[in-house]
Amino acid sequence: MKFLLRETLKTSTQRLASLSSRACLPPILLLLALSSAFIFGSAQRGNFYRDINHNSMSAKNLAVAENLSPEHQFLMFRKQVLDADGKHAYEVYNRFPIGGYALIKLAILPFGDDLSAKIYAARMLMLLFFAAAAVLAYLSLARIASNPWIALTATLLAFSSAYGLYYSDMISNEAVIDLFGVMLAFHGMAIFEHERRFRQLIIKACVALLLGWHVYALLLPFIVLGLTRELIKARPDLSTSSLALRQLKHTTLSLLRSRYLTLGVVTLLFGISILAFNFTNEYFALNRETSLKELPSFRSMLNRTGVDPHSSEHYTRHLPWPGFLERQFYRVGMTPLPYALSLSFVEHMSETARLFVILGIAVSGVSLIGLLLIRQNKILLATLALSGFFWALPMRHNTAYPWHSFEAVFYIGVALTLFSLALLYLRRLSGDRLIATLSAVALLAFALSALRMSQLNSPDQTDEFNKTAIADFEVIRNMTDGKSIQINSNIRDYDRHMRDYYFAGRTIMRMRGAGLSAARLPDFVVTDMRVDGLASLTQHNRMLFLYEGDDFHRRIDEIIEQAAYPLIHSEFEVYFKGNALIYVKDNCREDDLNKEFFLAVYPVDENDLSDERRRHGFDNLDFDFEEQAVRRSKRCIARTPLPEYDIARIKTGQFIQRADGSFENLWEGDARLAE
Repeated sequence: MKFLLRETLKTSTQRLASLSSRACLPPILLLLALSSAFIFGSAQRGNFYRDINHNSMSAKNLAVAENLSPEHQFLMFRKQVLDADGKHAYEVYNRFPIGGYALIKLAILPFGDDLSAKIYAARMLMLLFFAAAAVLAYLSLARIASNPWIALTATLLAFSSAYGLYYSDMISNEAVIDLFGVMLAFHGMAIFEHERRFRQLIIKACVALLLGWHVYALLLPFIVLGLTRELIKARPDLSTSSLALRQLKHTTLSLLRSRYLTLGVVTLLFGISILAFNFTNEYFALNRETSLKELPSFRSMLNRTGVDPHSSEHYTRHLPWPGFLERQFYRVGMTPLPYALSLSFVEHMSETARLFVILGIAVSGVSLIGLLLIRQNKILLATLALSGFFWALPMRHNTAYPWHSFEAVFYIGVALTLFSLALLYLRRLSGDRLIATLSAVALLAFALSALRMSQLNSPDQTDEFNKTAIADFEVIRNMTDGKSIQINSNIRDYDRHMRDYYFAGRTIMRMRGAGLSAARLPDFVVTDMRVDGLASLTQHNRMLFLYEGDDFHRRIDEIIEQAAYPLIHSEFEVYFKGNALIYVKDNCREDDLNKEFFLAVYPVDENDLSDERRRHGFDNLDFDFEEQAVRRSKRCIARTPLPEYDIARIKTGQFIQRADGSFENLWEGDARLAE
């Protein structure tokens, strides 16, 4: 008898140990898979190394975080500027909650003036948020499916998508940090639906709102569906009028006391308080010289919601509903596919591929049918699946544009729902063994997708910039501390947002366009063009030069005076000097500078052109005046370098883009340099 009891106890202990180890295995495998996103490609993360909007968004948000400080009352701004009248002002970016920027600031704070280390630290923080979002999705699905293996498989497949991995290290609270906030709020919803822990849901939803606005797209369907369910359960009996009246009163009171309604009211008021902080902060930062509706953040809100019909007039070709829906279904179709299978998504960002549009419609339809068939957790899964659409449709003036493709990461809810429903059905048909096998496939798919994503850009693409420009940016920051500075550069691979970051964190300021009649000049000019007769203040860089403002402008004036006659005489007089074009207008208006310049250069030998440009027969060197400008009193000057090859003909002028996407040349000139 003792032997039997001892063996029974031993067997039971072994089974419990086995079950315990198996229960711990899925989260361990999840963390191992997510670690591949950190390991692969880590050598490239100390710079801005990807194309499309990855570079620009990362630099812009990092500049905002760098500038965040008590000194500026925690205002979120890209750069501090000095207008032509000598007044300090800000280029604000105050439209989002402060939480994400504050966390980025804390991550980069220990690294002082090490620019590359700050970029690396911020990217690692984004990956931590991406991994944390995946963990929260796993924990939520484990409750919903009552099976950790289903949760593991669905999470890994959904988070291995092209959109998810591509933007996983983009420095932005509008993408990865906001995604974490959405998954945090969803985890609170899952716990509330299963355990009725309402306080935890309120706290998680408010924390999510401190990180971004996307959580409202999750809260809205959850609250609407929850109230609808309670209304159906409490619907009055209309058999007699007196009974109906009492039950109607009871139903109304029940809805007013509903936790769902309370959740909506609390989160709405909390969001309004965040906006009030932003608007008040911005109002005082702008010296109380503007009304609420003229605040940049308020105008941005009108823009993004489409309330202001003129705010997006240059991009209206992306807004018609057929094209907009086609783009959204393309994104939905791409989301369930691991990047290892997604066929050069980033290299060829064409959001009109019919195959993926059809796949997106099919994914949405299958998910909807699956939601209608299930009995438990219907509200949770429906909320998860609908949240992407509840953001994209009302925010059409923000989500329609191809360069806002990072908005597609919020369709990850569709993928999580689709995989969860499919795995629940497969488990019912074939048992746990198939699910375990699929978990292994999902783990492999995530790791391969992370590896392939890391190979998208070679480190060689940024080595030249790292060896030269970053070093000189650090020198320039130190030399110009406390001085005004004008950026006059045409470094095509590094846009203005990147320069905003490299010059952030100091009292360096940039001249702004207001007040052309003012004679004030910047103390320094940063440019990529070498002006003859002036020595560069930086030591070794072939890309960037730093000049004292007075000397730079004086030398430009001398170059113009030495030119015998203009090559082109029109709205601007265009001179050819030193293998560069100099555009001059004496009676310059602000409106002259808001239009782009086009520049077509035709070589003597077409073999000097790249394969892509050879089809057109000319080099396209279009530029913005702000990128090349020198302004002094009412005189406007722009200088742009020309290619080294022999030039036969130059065609240049200015153009504007109409609301329908067409272009109109305002003036143009055509000149021959060689027959």
